Amino acid sequence: MAAALNDNAITRWMPGILWSETVHRFFSSSIPSMPASPADAEFRAGTPDDAAAVTAVFPHVPFEQRLALGDLCWLAFIGGRLAHQTWTSSTRAFIPQVRYERRLAPDEVYFYDCVTVPDFRGRGLYPAAVALAARRHLPLGRTRAVLGILRNNTPSLRGAAKVGFVPEFDHFFRKCLGLCWQREVRLPPRPISI
Repeated sequence: MAAALNDNAITRWMPGILWSETVHRFFSSSIPSMPASPADAEFRAGTPDDAAAVTAVFPHVPFEQRLALGDLCWLAFIGGRLAHQTWTSSTRAFIPQVRYERRLAPDEVYFYDCVTVPDFRGRGLYPAAVALAARRHLPLGRTRAVLGILRNNTPSLRGAAKVGFVPEFDHFFRKCLGLCWQREVRLPPRPISI
């Protein structure tokens, strides 16, 4: 006779296997009115010469492929150590894990894969990198910054609030038995509340 599964085993197993839901909140900010967010670090645009350093610290990043697509990488260094990366795209907003993608308007720049090394968190590198990169896009005619953050990622929400991002919509991605659904729910524009 097979052993019966108890309720706790079933409820732990079912959400990840049978169904799941991921919610990203999308934000925008006017780049000309974006406040400065200083941090004690050296910031610069990444170049192909940075490939080995970036992939050593962030092994999930297809650095050279992203640069070949025209995306830009913005790096922060503290004491000569790579401490943060932020990526920008001027062609599309995308989150591959939830199959989200949209073309950007000519005045938009999309921020993604903003990651601070754990040893350097809490120093304001994320908002400082976003503010710096956003301003570097102004001469290219990009006046509006957009980004998507997991709705429960409090540190990223705080960083986005520091540089004036306001919510636009929630993107829901639901998966059940291999079938996927997506929908957007528009939000009233107001400051980020955490």
